[in-house]
Amino acid sequence: MKYVMTLFWTLIFGFVVGFIGSKLVKLDFNVQATLTVSVIFGILLNLVPLVLPKDPAA
Repeated sequence: MKYVMTLFWTLIFGFVVGFIGSKLVKLDFNVQATLTVSVIFGILLNLVPLVLPKDPAA
């Protein structure tokens, strides 16, 4: 469930950042590009704990 919630919040924050960023550079808001980047970032964010070592002393 934590992976689903991480992906959900990544999508929300991605849309906010994409919307604000598009207004700052005076471009149209592209939902498809924002969704694609947010999903890729969310998947990578979910993979980070799996890659990190379990033992903090290592």
